[in-house]
Amino acid sequence: MSLIIKNLTKKFDDKTIIDNLSYEFPDHGVVAIIGESGIGKTTLLRIIAGLDFEYEGIVRDGNIGHVSFAFQEYRLFPNLTALDNIIFAISDIKNEAVVNRAKELLFSLGFKKNDFDLFPNELSGGMKQRVSLARAFLKDAPILLLDEPTKELDKENITLLTGVIQKISEDRLVVIVTHSLEDIECLSPTILQISRK
Repeated sequence: MSLIIKNLTKKFDDKTIIDNLSYEFPDHGVVAIIGESGIGKTTLLRIIAGLDFEYEGIVRDGNIGHVSFAFQEYRLFPNLTALDNIIFAISDIKNEAVVNRAKELLFSLGFKKNDFDLFPNELSGGMKQRVSLARAFLKDAPILLLDEPTKELDKENITLLTGVIQKISEDRLVVIVTHSLEDIECLSPTILQISRK
C-alpha cells in the first residue's frame, strides 16, 4: 500500500499553508518532514491521518484506519495508568498478547516495571511523551505518523526511541515531523522539505 499525495493545497482563510505539494511515500522506512515553523508540517500529518478534509488535491490511503498518530500533545487519560493508557488505545479489553506487547514497548523505551502503574500526573514530561509514543506504536497500522517525537527526551531516551523506530520501519512507513533532524539522522530518513513557493 502506497501513500501518494498529488497537488495538495491547504488554505486557512486566504492564507495558503501548503501549496500544490506532490509526493509518493515509500511502503516502509522513515520519511522526515522538515521546514520552518508554521509551514504546514503538522497540518500535513493531520491531512494524511484523515483528521482534516478541507483541502484541494488527492491523498490516497490517507484513511484514519490505516494510520497511527502520536501528536505533540500527550493526550493521556488522567485516570489510567501508563500501561493502561497504551492498552486502552487498542481495546478496552485487556488481551494478554496486547498487554505483553505494551509492556515490551515500555521496557524498550526505558521504563521500569514499577513505572507501569504510575498515573500521568506522576510522570515526567519525557515519560508522558514515551507513553504517548508507545500507544501509537502498539496500533498495528501500516503508516505511523509522529509529530516531534523527540521533544522533551534526553540523548539516552532518544537513542532508545530511534532503536524502536528503526525496527518498526523495517515493514511499516514512519513519517516524522521534526525540528531536530540530528536526533533522527541515525535512521537515514528520506527528507521531505516543505517550503513556501
